[in-house]
Amino acid sequence: MRRIYLLLIVAGALSACAGGQNHVEPASQVAAQARVNPACPDLARWQARQLYGRWSVELPRLGEHGTLVLRQHPEFAASLRGEFTLGGVHSIASGDVEEGDFNLDESRDGKTLSAFWTGRLDDASCGREIHGTLQRLDRPGQRGVDTPFVLRRVGAASGG
Repeated sequence: MRRIYLLLIVAGALSACAGGQNHVEPASQVAAQARVNPACPDLARWQARQLYGRWSVELPRLGEHGTLVLRQHPEFAASLRGEFTLGGVHSIASGDVEEGDFNLDESRDGKTLSAFWTGRLDDASCGREIHGTLQRLDRPGQRGVDTPFVLRRVGAASGG
């Protein structure tokens, strides 16, 4: 009887050890892997130059549409400089892309910040879309607003 009891203990211990070898990925890592588009696996490594060109701008909640032209920043080679035409207003922007995160600071007068654009390159579209949030700052006579945005590349992509 003692021998059977000892065998059951050993078998249970071996089973527990073998079960520990079944590694389970954390949920965040599984979600990140599921987002990667096999057609463009290096999207998180894109740099500013892959975003150069013309983009359509859509602010769906505000019903506003416009354009954004991105190019190399004149002072910082790894950064972006852009010009918005949105709702009849022209403004400039400067920013970066890092690990798929997209950030632009917008100025309507070239001196003071008027908005922040924070988004992410869209894996499903292989970087031809950027989704995020526009945070317009308070201005005299106009309250600030946070609203979603979508940027869509117009024409040929610069490539990844």
